Amino acid sequence: MKHRSLIRVWFLRGWRPRQPLALATTPAIKYGMLATFLCLQVAAYSSDLTKAFKYLNTGDYTNAQKYLLEVVAEDPQNPAANFGMSKFYFLKDNKLYNLDSANAYIKKAISKVPLNPDDKQTKKYLTLGVRDYTIKALQQDINQRAYSVAETQHTFESYQFYIDNYTDSGLIVRSVNMRNQLAYIRARGKNDPWALDTFIKTYPKADQVPEAKELFQKLLYEQTTADKTYTSYKKYLDLYPTGAFVKEAQKHYEELLLEYYNNRRDLEGYKEFESKYKTHPAFNAVQDSIYAIVTRPNTIDAFRTFVMNYINNRNVHQAWLKLYALSTAEATEQAYRKFLDDYNDFPDKPKVYHDIELSKLNLQPFKQDEKFGYAFAKDTSPDSLTLVIPVQYDEATAFKCGVAAVRNQPCTDARCSYFYIDKDNKKVFGDKQFNYTGDFDNGFAIVGIGDCDVDSCKYGMIDKLGNWTILPIYDDFEDPTSGLYEVARDSLHGFINQQGNAVISLKYSNAVPFSEGVAAVALDTSWFFIDTQGKQLFFDNFHDVSNFKDSLCAVSRDGENWGYIDRSGNFVIEPLYEDAGDFENGIAIVSKKEKDLKHKGLYISQRYKIDKTGKVIEKLLAPKEASKKGKKKRGKG
Repeated sequence: MKHRSLIRVWFLRGWRPRQPLALATTPAIKYGMLATFLCLQVAAYSSDLTKAFKYLNTGDYTNAQKYLLEVVAEDPQNPAANFGMSKFYFLKDNKLYNLDSANAYIKKAISKVPLNPDDKQTKKYLTLGVRDYTIKALQQDINQRAYSVAETQHTFESYQFYIDNYTDSGLIVRSVNMRNQLAYIRARGKNDPWALDTFIKTYPKADQVPEAKELFQKLLYEQTTADKTYTSYKKYLDLYPTGAFVKEAQKHYEELLLEYYNNRRDLEGYKEFESKYKTHPAFNAVQDSIYAIVTRPNTIDAFRTFVMNYINNRNVHQAWLKLYALSTAEATEQAYRKFLDDYNDFPDKPKVYHDIELSKLNLQPFKQDEKFGYAFAKDTSPDSLTLVIPVQYDEATAFKCGVAAVRNQPCTDARCSYFYIDKDNKKVFGDKQFNYTGDFDNGFAIVGIGDCDVDSCKYGMIDKLGNWTILPIYDDFEDPTSGLYEVARDSLHGFINQQGNAVISLKYSNAVPFSEGVAAVALDTSWFFIDTQGKQLFFDNFHDVSNFKDSLCAVSRDGENWGYIDRSGNFVIEPLYEDAGDFENGIAIVSKKEKDLKHKGLYISQRYKIDKTGKVIEKLLAPKEASKKGKKKRGKG
C-alpha cells in the first residue's frame, strides 16, 4: 500500500527518478517509465474500486467510502467511483445517507454514459456491476425517492428544490405543476393584484395563469376604483388602457364626471342649489343628497345636526325617526324620558309616551299547543300571567331593545323566514323578512339572506328602522368585539367597523373575533395574533388557537398538545395537555391522556382544574375513555 501511494504521488507531481542526464532524457526510457506508471495507476484504481464495491455490498460503509474517495480524488470523472459514491449515499442503512449527495455523484456517472464496452477499463467496471443500465436505474431510483420527499413536504420550496436539482423529466413536470399550484395559492391569498402579476410573469406556462389573469384584472380594478369616485375611474383608464374593465370604468367615469360638473357634489354646493333652484326637477334629489351627506356618519350627532339645521328638507321626518331610534336604541323607560328632555320639539310625542308604557312590559315568549305568543307576569304567582300578544307564531325569540324576531311560516329544507315585531305585535320593518336574525344591540342587528341553515347565507347589518347599514355581502359576520366585526367574503377573513369600513383588510384564510384586544388570524393553516390595528403582536405561529381570556390564550403548535401563552407569545404554561379550556376568574379546565388504573391497556382523558401558573387546583371526574379533543378554531354555529 505504501509503495502504491508513493507511485501515485510521483505520477501526479511529475516525479523523475535520479539518474544520469543522458539516461533521463532518452525518449524510450521516458515513455517506458510513463507506461509503467500508468499501468500501476490503473491497477491501483481497479484494486481500490474492487475493494470499495466489496465493502459497499457487505455494508462496510467506512472502508467503502475510503477507497471510493481515493479513486475520486485521483480521477473525479471516474464513472464507477461516482456510481459507487452515489450508491453509498443512497443506501438507507448508511448513517451518512443523503439523497442530494447521491444525486450529485450519479450525475457525474451518467455523464459518461454510454460506456465503451470495448474499453479495457470499462470491462473492469462491468465486473463490478457498473454499466449503462445500472447507472440509469440508480439515477431513476434517486429521482423517484427525492420526488417522494418533495411530495411529502408538499411545499413550494420542496418542489422547487426538486426542479433545480433533479433530472427525471416526468417528475419535474409533476413538480412544476405542484409548485405552480402552491405559488398561485400563495399569491392569491395575499389579495394583492401585484402578487398575482408576479406569479403570471414568473410562471407564464402555469395552468393557473388564465385564472390568475382574471383575478389580477378584477383586483386591480377593485383596488384602483375602491373609493368609487370619478378620479379613481379616470386613474384606472389612464394606467390600464387595455384592462379588462375599461368599458365599465369608462361608463362610471363619464356618469360621475358629468354629475360632478352639473352639481358641485359637496354640501355647500347642494345648499346653494337648494336655495336658488326650488323648482328644478332635481330639487328633491338634491335635498336627498344633503340628507345623505349630513347624516353619513349614521350617528346621533349627525341626525341631531340635520333636524336642527335643515327643518325645510323633505327628509326631516325620516331624520327625526332615525334620531329617535338611535337615541332610544335600548328601548328602556329611562332612554325614552331622556329623549323627551333632550328633544322637546320632537313632532311625535304621543309615540314616545306609548313606547314608555310598552317598555314597562317585560314580555316573554309563551308556548301553547306548539305555537308562541308573548306574556308578562305581574308577580310570581301563576295566576298573574297575562297574555299580551296572542299565541300565533311557529317560533319566537325574546325581546331585545324593544323588538323580537318571529316566524309564522314553515321552514323549507334550507331556510326559515323571520321578521321583527314590536310589543304592539306590529311588524317594525314593513314586509321585510330575513333568513337569519340576530339580536339588536345598540340599535343595530346582524341579519342574513339566503340558505342560512346550509351555510350559503349572506350577512349584513340593519338599524332599528330596518335600513341596511352594511349590505348583505358577507359569508360570515360575527358579533362585535373590541368595536370590530369579524367578517368573511370569498373565503377571506378580516375586520370591519360599524360603518362597514375594512379596518383590517380581508386577506386571511381564517380568523377568530377579538378578545381582550387581540385576535387570531390564519394564513393557510398557520395561526398568529394581531392587535386592533392589524399589527402582528409576535412572530410565533401555531397550528390551533383559542381566545385570550384572563390575559392567557390556549394554543397548540402541533395540533395535539396544548398550553397557554401570554400576550408576548411566551408559554406561561407548557403544552402538556390534550385539551385546554379558556381561563375564567383565574381557573381553567384541562385534560391529560393518562393510563386507566382500573383497566389495563386503556387510557382516560383525566380532567383537572388549574390556576394561571399551571398548578393543579382540583382533579375532576373523568370519562373512562379518552374524549375527542375539539379544535380551538371557531366555526360559525
